[in-house]
Amino acid sequence: MPKRSIFYDDKEDTTLGGRVFQAREAAGLTVSQVINRLGVRKATYLAWEADRSEPRANKLVALAGILNVSPTYLLSGLGRAAVQPLKHQQIIDELRIEIEQLELTLKAANKMLSRIKSQAKRVK
Repeated sequence: MPKRSIFYDDKEDTTLGGRVFQAREAAGLTVSQVINRLGVRKATYLAWEADRSEPRANKLVALAGILNVSPTYLLSGLGRAAVQPLKHQQIIDELRIEIEQLELTLKAANKMLSRIKSQAKRVK
């Protein structure tokens, strides 16, 4: 990830709501889990993620703690950002397993094809 500065321009997290959403996803939390921990209504929280309103200072600090980011990051995009989402790593791991299984299947199919070819040569 590029070093953040006041001149850093990332279209995906340029708003408070975008950074809140991104941090929640990275933390692997659902909206319900966040609102239960934070003690706000779902409509209130969804308005924050949609940039229709902003949390008060005390809720912003609590939200940053829940999402494991700094309040400064949520406000400005500077500071401690969210780590790579666990879901992405999980997807990558699952794909690696599928690739390994596919390679084993391909090896078995190649062995079978070689055996069939050699049998076909003997029949001629």
